[in-house]
Amino acid sequence: MYPVIFRISFVEVRSYYLLWASALFLLIFWSRYRAMRVYGMEDDDVTSVLIWVYCAGILGAFAAGVAEKLPLYWDGRLSLAQTFRGLSSGGGLLAGGLAGLWQLRKRGLSADAFADAAALPLAAMLAIGRIGCFLEGCCVGSGHYCKPGTVPWWSVHFPFDPANFFRFPSQLAESLSALFILLLLAALSHAAPKMIIKRGGILFPLFMLFYGLYRLLSDPLRQSNAVTYAQSGHYIWIAALVVGLFWLSFTAFRLTHRRSYR
Repeated sequence: MYPVIFRISFVEVRSYYLLWASALFLLIFWSRYRAMRVYGMEDDDVTSVLIWVYCAGILGAFAAGVAEKLPLYWDGRLSLAQTFRGLSSGGGLLAGGLAGLWQLRKRGLSADAFADAAALPLAAMLAIGRIGCFLEGCCVGSGHYCKPGTVPWWSVHFPFDPANFFRFPSQLAESLSALFILLLLAALSHAAPKMIIKRGGILFPLFMLFYGLYRLLSDPLRQSNAVTYAQSGHYIWIAALVVGLFWLSFTAFRLTHRRSYR
């Protein structure tokens, strides 16, 4: 829709990279603030873990994004330049999460507390970053031709689309879903007893459940997943649902078990 914000000679600032960079910085600094202020972690430990998470998340998102598009490149539907554009949230979350767990274990920090510290910032990052996808015109939803007067009010038409071709607004829908998850987690964090929240293991599993469910239902409506979704894409979000459910169940068991011995 509006991929280039401004261009000076050969230098151009693209809305996609500006918004995603801003969203990632928000994730890092807000997670650091929450880990220190809410969960009482040390500055040096938190900063080191977040650097690992940031670098691994970027590499994982780029590698997974390329892997998703390779089938479309091999059959000629995407150019090589388009294949190397865009990031994959699933790959970024997986790589960043694994790197974070490794560093947390190495430093003897609570994975439950650190993950919960990052839950709200992560939802905010997705809400902002997906607007960049919309402006860039990537991660587009599937669509179909509509006759005049029959265009759904929620559909979008990109400049590169043929006339009378309208799409499901996958980027904006994910941005709104992430914003809803952010507000829900913030309300829960505010309403729940502080001692329970500080133990961790609640907010991030809920994020995994809500976001994984949304992606599982909405990914078939994304054109970029037309090939890869049926093969492997849905397994990522099924795994997120399973892990989130077991994680949350373990937290509930742990809290109940501790209360029973008081």
